Amino acid sequence: MSDSPDPARVPRVPAAPDFTPVPVRARKDGWTPERQRRFIAVLRRGRSVGAAARAVGMSRESAYRLRERPGAESFAAAWDAVQASRPAPVETNLSQLWYRAFYGKVKPIIRKGEQVGTSHQPDNDALLRLYDRVERNCRNYDRWAQGRRNRGRSQ
Repeated sequence: MSDSPDPARVPRVPAAPDFTPVPVRARKDGWTPERQRRFIAVLRRGRSVGAAARAVGMSRESAYRLRERPGAESFAAAWDAVQASRPAPVETNLSQLWYRAFYGKVKPIIRKGEQVGTSHQPDNDALLRLYDRVERNCRNYDRWAQGRRNRGRSQ
């Protein structure tokens, strides 16, 4: 992406782990050492690779290409360390998943500083997580039921 982000809009983030930036050709709109450090720091806050890349004015694809370049071992190790240290996603309780799956996300519509309505959008993530949980429970039940049937036969 050729547009540099407005420095005032780039979020302040905690310091990134020490690593040696990938040696690249000097370009104002490229992956400078400072941009690499900010990328790792934003990624450390738990954001996705795409969001971290956008926060520094680059694309997700270019971040992955940078990671594969010769001399990127230290950068890749810092990337892996940051992603490994992120906490696991908080498990949403079942009633919240049912609600979000059937009613979706409700977002306020704001015009001139006042709420003028709401927007309902389907929440496919909640639906897929609910499906996964139900499927997992069915598999567990099938194993339990099979074990009960097998125990009944052995007696």
